[in-house]
Amino acid sequence: MTHDLRRAPRQQRSQVLFDKILGTAKKLFAEEGYAYISTNHIADAANLSIGSIYHYFPNCESIALAIYEKASAKATMEIKQSGFGILDKPINEAMPIIFKATIKIFKADQYALLQMIDEVPELRQAAQMISFDNLIQKSMRTYLEQYFPDADLKEIGRKAYMVQRCIVATIRTYLHERPGNLSEHALVMELTTMMQPYVATLAKKSMPSSGSK
Repeated sequence: MTHDLRRAPRQQRSQVLFDKILGTAKKLFAEEGYAYISTNHIADAANLSIGSIYHYFPNCESIALAIYEKASAKATMEIKQSGFGILDKPINEAMPIIFKATIKIFKADQYALLQMIDEVPELRQAAQMISFDNLIQKSMRTYLEQYFPDADLKEIGRKAYMVQRCIVATIRTYLHERPGNLSEHALVMELTTMMQPYVATLAKKSMPSSGSK
């Protein structure tokens, strides 16, 4: 990915201009497609000089990264504030809470959090580092460690990784396709039905000794 040479705004007026560029670019990317938008298009749509764009961003790729970072930071804050509220709940109650919260967050900014990653391949590496997906995985791992205190930590890590990857991929596809025969509630229930037995394997079962009857 191109080295990020963005200049951060230092004053309120600069922040307003910075946010205007991001808002205009995001609207154009979503409506026309990232590949068809240039910095000149953004400058014209925002009624700014091209110099104003280049003062903060060297290219469209850096603008796209800033849009993603802003959306991801907001999503991360929402997850932290909600805390999912699952640590004291059984699996069958905890999972629907996680899945509902994830759907809500993705729906709130579907373009920046889901679609733009596909349109701008250069974002994928950055997304792996700053994405709030990692926070979902961390929250799931924390919950599983508490719920299955005797389970192997490496196995818990693998389960948390797989659950996070599966739910994000499924929700991404669902929001893109919007199947008429599957409501959001039904999606949550289907995900719970699939994932609950999977993580339940972390429970250690007492094996009878060879001499027991």
